[in-house]
Amino acid sequence: MSDELPGAQGPISDERVAFACTVLDSNRLSERLEARCSSPLGRRRSLPVKALLVALLLLAIEDSPLHLLGVAELLWRRISEQSRASLGVTGVASTRRELLARYRCVRYLFHAIAKRHDPSGLAKNRRLSRAALEKASIALSPEEVTTRRSALEALVGELVGASLSLVEQREWAAYSGALGLDATPVALWSRGPSRRSALEASDPDGGWYVREGDHRGEEDHRGRVRSKVAWALEATIATMAPPPGDPAAHPNLILGLVLGRPGIDPGGTGARLLGALAEHGPVRPGLVGADRAYSSALASSFHLPLRALGYELVFDYRQDELGIAAESHGALLVEGSWYCPGMPAALVQASIESRAGTIDDELYAKRIAARAEYRMKRKDGPDTDGYERLCCPASGPHPRLCCPLRPGSELPRDGRTPVLFPPQEPPRCCRQASVTIAPDVGAKHRQHLAYASKPWRSAYATCRNSIEGKNGFLKDTAHESLASPGRRRVRGIAAQSILVAFLVMAANIRALRSHRQLVADGGRERAAARARRRRTSLKDFRPAG
Repeated sequence: MSDELPGAQGPISDERVAFACTVLDSNRLSERLEARCSSPLGRRRSLPVKALLVALLLLAIEDSPLHLLGVAELLWRRISEQSRASLGVTGVASTRRELLARYRCVRYLFHAIAKRHDPSGLAKNRRLSRAALEKASIALSPEEVTTRRSALEALVGELVGASLSLVEQREWAAYSGALGLDATPVALWSRGPSRRSALEASDPDGGWYVREGDHRGEEDHRGRVRSKVAWALEATIATMAPPPGDPAAHPNLILGLVLGRPGIDPGGTGARLLGALAEHGPVRPGLVGADRAYSSALASSFHLPLRALGYELVFDYRQDELGIAAESHGALLVEGSWYCPGMPAALVQASIESRAGTIDDELYAKRIAARAEYRMKRKDGPDTDGYERLCCPASGPHPRLCCPLRPGSELPRDGRTPVLFPPQEPPRCCRQASVTIAPDVGAKHRQHLAYASKPWRSAYATCRNSIEGKNGFLKDTAHESLASPGRRRVRGIAAQSILVAFLVMAANIRALRSHRQLVADGGRERAAARARRRRTSLKDFRPAG
């Protein structure tokens, strides 16, 4: 089965060209782009859009730099006449002069596509002063920027989605919907702005990427200048993750990609990406693991939109976000979950003390486990509006606590944990059968699993390891080499988004090929089948022979 996908080495055969055509024809993107780029004026273009896209995908698959001159060489020198005819490529390039003429055709078409999707009007390819840059740039209204940005993200989504058309139904069936979400720098073929010369960057669409905080090149909360890493764009990537604790029965593929300036609304960017996946993606929304750059985003731009789409969040907290974050009807929101107001202070402060180093890991794990008895019980919801009904953990026919405010929980005395310090003035959650909590209360800190519990650790580690591993996979210098800007020398966010999308397509094809090869070789025999959940099966009693 792995032979159906081409390897990264070898000549550009007719079979490989046909494979690239099949991938790009899966969603008929080239036809739509051809219609967008067609014009009744001027001469008819000699190079079809499909030929350009096929050539870029072939270069990405064979781990070559995505240079437009390389596209011209591939189309007019490296594929057969039969393949050129099938792509609608005409003319010859037997001499250097003829090759450069074809290169101009490639360059014109690529920039025509990029221009129609470019949300930036900044002048590129020249180092200008701030005043000269503003004069040479094209002013775009906020509506035009939003429209073009949406068109660019849709184009990138369709390119990445074309590579997902190769995934078989049995591979999708093994996927639970869990995602890893993260941002990684995409260094640009440009120097950054210079204070000494007072010149702007030749690719002004980028920004300084730093490792701290939200990756913006500004001062931190203490006024210190953060260390700059590179003049870059930031790629927000969503990748598949296996079910927590279960073997991966599917390849780890990138599902979506968005490029933008470093640190500019990471929460909103992530929400747009996951919103597009929820609407057009191949699977239903599931668990999302994200780091502190997203947990610290505005709830209105990240947390609430994702919950509205059906995603379940798992994330970490900053030091100042630990402990009690909100209160509703007396219930306390402690690190993402609602708890009884009578929960001991030692349990409330467990994460704060662990970060401070005043308690060891063993005691911290015990305190986190002890929180489970104080967690409010879900009675109903969340409903379509996001409201959920919770009840006291000492209420109902099976109480977890023994509380004097709930007389029915005190007998029989079966070893349940007693509430030693109930509230002196019982709030609603202690007096009523249930309380209803609105979706916007503590929305920034609420998450699906109890923070630092074993299920949370397993889910968070799985999602985070998946996305971090995929970032390293993309930056492998022997293959896609995402961190090497010299392999992507066209400037501008639109051009870079298109080129990075082809690198992601090649990475998905490589990951899919490797996964299928492992399954064929028996290296993932257990992972290729779902884990058995039933204790007894009649198959165990089948007579031998």
